[in-house]
Amino acid sequence: MKNQINSCFIHLVDFERTKDWYKEVLGFEVEAEGEGFLQFKLEGPPLILLQAKGKEITPLPYSPFFFETDDVKETQKELREKNVNVGEIEHFGSKMYGCHFFDPEGNLLLACTRGE
Repeated sequence: MKNQINSCFIHLVDFERTKDWYKEVLGFEVEAEGEGFLQFKLEGPPLILLQAKGKEITPLPYSPFFFETDDVKETQKELREKNVNVGEIEHFGSKMYGCHFFDPEGNLLLACTRGE
């Protein structure tokens, strides 16, 4: 096994509706798309959205990764302007600050920046 993460997956029950939310809200370049599959091109491992196998899944109560941002306050503002459910900015120790936000299926996501 290599010492690296290759891809990050999020499984979606209402794939068609929620994938469009990800496209609109995140605005990342789509690298590949097919039935029940969408892959965003990122600077690190790609983010892959997949059609969930079941009719319902329990969203994770925590974010397994975070999106890096240069300005978490601006990211929080932009998410709120897009009517995204966004939390307050939190301090995560050292110089790390972030805000949690939710996709339409209740998956908890996180945007973080390293402050000065």
